[in-house]
Amino acid sequence: MFEDYLRELQRVELLAPDEERALWRAYRHRGDAAGRLRLIEAYQPLVFKVVMSLRPPDGLLMDLIQEGAVGLIESVERFDPDRGVRFSTFASYRIRGRVLNALDRVRVEVSLDQTLAAGEDHGPLAALADPAATSALAGIEDRALLRHVLQTIERLPPRERAVLRAVVGAQPPREIAGELQISLSHFYRLQKQATDRLRALLGIEGMHQPQGA
Repeated sequence: MFEDYLRELQRVELLAPDEERALWRAYRHRGDAAGRLRLIEAYQPLVFKVVMSLRPPDGLLMDLIQEGAVGLIESVERFDPDRGVRFSTFASYRIRGRVLNALDRVRVEVSLDQTLAAGEDHGPLAALADPAATSALAGIEDRALLRHVLQTIERLPPRERAVLRAVVGAQPPREIAGELQISLSHFYRLQKQATDRLRALLGIEGMHQPQGA
């Protein structure tokens, strides 16, 4: 599939400056669909360049190229050639942002799946997967995952949010239970309930639970 993509990329004909200006006028002022498609086609190599500069995993390459292509289409539809900004500069930011967002989503899904599927895992969500865990989530290398998880925790009900915040901060369960004026068994029930809800909010359905979690 990647080889086919590269062959198609080599067939792309780049635009001369005058031709590109004419295409932008036709598309922006008359809504010319053919001009729009020609612009998208001509800038496909830019998508490839941006994606490859991020050194993506081989298994995600084509998916990220597709994300970048969506970013290119959005750029063509929103670009105003009268503002004096080069389209390649304008589009590069949107393509890159689209690809990075996709990478963040993949990191969240893969990291959560691996963490909750492995009982001995010490990844970023180990403290949430195992109620007996006491290790903090500080110093995690996967900062994109941590940021996304913490933002999602804010959407939980107050008590569940308090439980998970305390776990993230490595606060002893008995201390948390005392502050919330609940029993230790109730604390663990809340933690499991909060973890299940967190997984649902993150969109990670059907994941394997570790034994004893």
